Amino acid sequence: MPESLIGRLALGLALSAAIAGAGVWRRALTWSGAAGALVSGTIVFGLGGLAWAVPMVALFVSGSALSALGRERKRALGEVAAKGARRDLMQVLANGGAATALALAAGSAGLATSLFPAYLGVLAAVTADTWSTEIGGLSRRPPRLVTTLAVVPPGTAGGVTPLGLLAATAGGLWIGAVGWLSLLLEGGPAAIGLGAALALGALAGLAGSLVDSVLGATVQEVRWCPACQAATEAAVHRCGAPSLPHRGWPGLTNDAVNFLASLIGIPVGLSVAMLA
Repeated sequence: MPESLIGRLALGLALSAAIAGAGVWRRALTWSGAAGALVSGTIVFGLGGLAWAVPMVALFVSGSALSALGRERKRALGEVAAKGARRDLMQVLANGGAATALALAAGSAGLATSLFPAYLGVLAAVTADTWSTEIGGLSRRPPRLVTTLAVVPPGTAGGVTPLGLLAATAGGLWIGAVGWLSLLLEGGPAAIGLGAALALGALAGLAGSLVDSVLGATVQEVRWCPACQAATEAAVHRCGAPSLPHRGWPGLTNDAVNFLASLIGIPVGLSVAMLA
């Protein structure tokens, strides 16, 4: 293993450990989530370099910051979700698994430049979903199911609001801008220009958010609490009563849907880079 790669992996491990530790301290990550972030961050920085690491840090920092907004008004989302605000290992893999796999592919095959747009597209899709959830949860308008436009309770899988869609687009633009800036910081050849990076981020972000919503409204597993007469993603509702199957595919959790939705960023990112 080249010494330069060993050095980048060691530096990536140190930086990832600091970020994961801060995540646990800020109660944004569980210990299992911190372990996942440590491995993912080390691989991305070690094999992708600074240009790949900065957008992932931007995803984590922005998501953690936005989660603190309007905690009281987001309680309705927590009543439906199976998990709390602290991200565990499965949530980290759902959000960063595809990006980490691209970093592994880029590092092993020497394709960091050609795969960077796909990587940026994945992170834009994930960031858009995070921003749409955190900001869209503050909407004063009730969400509507993306497939039928019927009004649904806050936190319902597949529910969208205009504010949430706007936030998704903004999150994608944020990652596009940070990705382009990270290329300048690294000082290497630009894989994509600023205009293309912004277009990539916006398109991948909006596409990822919509795919996530469509999957949430159609195939994501949703359960029903007979005691509270309420939908939930948890096998045991917060009231302590076991929930019953309601709709969707058994086992297709919100984490699985998030991962599948992130994959749309790959073709969007590559397509925008080819057309730019």
